[in-house]
Amino acid sequence: MTFAVVFSISFKEPLAKHQGTDYMLDFNDETIAHLFGAEDAENEQPERLKEYFFRNKAYDSLKADLPIRVLVGYKGVGKSALLKICHLEDLEEDVISLWVRPNDVFGSINTEAGSFLQLIENWKVGLSTLIVRKALEGCDLFDEASKVEKITGGVRHILGSLYERLQSYSGAQSQDVAKLVKRFTQEKKIRVYLDDLDRGWEGRLSDIKNISALLNAVRDMAGEDRRVQFRIGLRTDVYHLVRTSDESTDKIESNLVWLAWSNHEILATMVKRVSTFFGEDRSQESLVSLQQSDLALLLEPIIDVRFHGRGRWENIATRRILMTLTRKRPRDLVKLFYYSAKEAHKHDSEKIRSTHLQNIFVRYSNERLTDVINEFKTEVPRLKDVLLGMRQTKKEREQGIGPIFDDGQLVAKLKTVLNSGNITFSNGDPMTPIALARFLYRCDFITARLDKENEITRLHFSDNQLLAEPKAHFGFKWEIHPAYRWSLEPQHANEIPAFELGE
Repeated sequence: MTFAVVFSISFKEPLAKHQGTDYMLDFNDETIAHLFGAEDAENEQPERLKEYFFRNKAYDSLKADLPIRVLVGYKGVGKSALLKICHLEDLEEDVISLWVRPNDVFGSINTEAGSFLQLIENWKVGLSTLIVRKALEGCDLFDEASKVEKITGGVRHILGSLYERLQSYSGAQSQDVAKLVKRFTQEKKIRVYLDDLDRGWEGRLSDIKNISALLNAVRDMAGEDRRVQFRIGLRTDVYHLVRTSDESTDKIESNLVWLAWSNHEILATMVKRVSTFFGEDRSQESLVSLQQSDLALLLEPIIDVRFHGRGRWENIATRRILMTLTRKRPRDLVKLFYYSAKEAHKHDSEKIRSTHLQNIFVRYSNERLTDVINEFKTEVPRLKDVLLGMRQTKKEREQGIGPIFDDGQLVAKLKTVLNSGNITFSNGDPMTPIALARFLYRCDFITARLDKENEITRLHFSDNQLLAEPKAHFGFKWEIHPAYRWSLEPQHANEIPAFELGE
């Protein structure tokens, strides 16, 4: 039993033909979508999502029996997928679990108020009413749901109203719904998932106040009764703006769940998607225990294990290229496979070859630059000008400056960028080269880099937030992430940008 209509697709022909040890793939759109998974978890078939879903530490935190969990992470790290899988598991465990979409919220809650306290109250009343209505709809009581008027008076009125209504219909539902009703009448637990609420986010004061009011409202409601639980997904940039604009949000800090990945985990997630597509049963634990070189061998049915290009990348492990271009976001690796599989299909190839990868690097780079602009332009409205201003000039190239900078070189570069126009932070914070450097580090445009003999260590903001502090000097240099290099050097689009590959 679910609370949503699920559309299933039956494939008339096998997506892959197994011949001995070789897989013959036709990389058409249907195959690609099923092989690598939907880009949007809400549009993924639930059974397929369950097959390939990868449970990291954030999963355990989100599943904890606590009233509030706020899942925070960058775009593309899998927040929606994690929320969705927990929601589906709740349904299987007969918990009244509600999936709330942006149109549900903003169609039910009065976001206009004369004061912030009134705005919080509007959210509490709107959420209370929405919870009762959606819970009744989930129990197939649509007529009863349509009769629900505003629920005021706090959480006890949510539980009381719902209990009373369900009791009166206890014998009228299907067996599955009756089972759910029985469990609710015993435990009276409701779990509410709110995802994608930052859709259309522009970083305006009204946007910030609404998210802040939401966080305050759920804290008040969960504080009244722990049996009404909330699971909320927020982008990193949205949470940062709200947190720095409203001091009351410090009380929500203990409920945060940060979603972050290692490159090893990201590669293992792709192997799991591919393995389950071919019907192979490999446990998550067994995959994580493998070396990256061994994980890459499990992808050999669909992609060249070695890169057969020319120049500095000739005959190196393909996985090293893929993981170097991935910004610690699973969606980045999915995009690389999506684009290159489509390129393989264009050339009637049953396998992704090195030439297919090389043909899509420029597109991939352009899309990732667009991603970071769209994700963080609410904080720096002229972010596009900032990023394009980070291109290496002819003089810098001759002097060997960029795309790797020491502290002094980075500050000098950013001074030049700031002198080019009116570049400001939307929240009014002072804009300085050092402040801008920290911002670029936080949005993963630049990463910290430490060279040791034959080893390169790259750290992202999620790995160590203190590296970009003005008074902290740890010996790291700053590197424009390789994912953006082709986009910043369009005149060399057919060349491989000069960056060393990680492991």
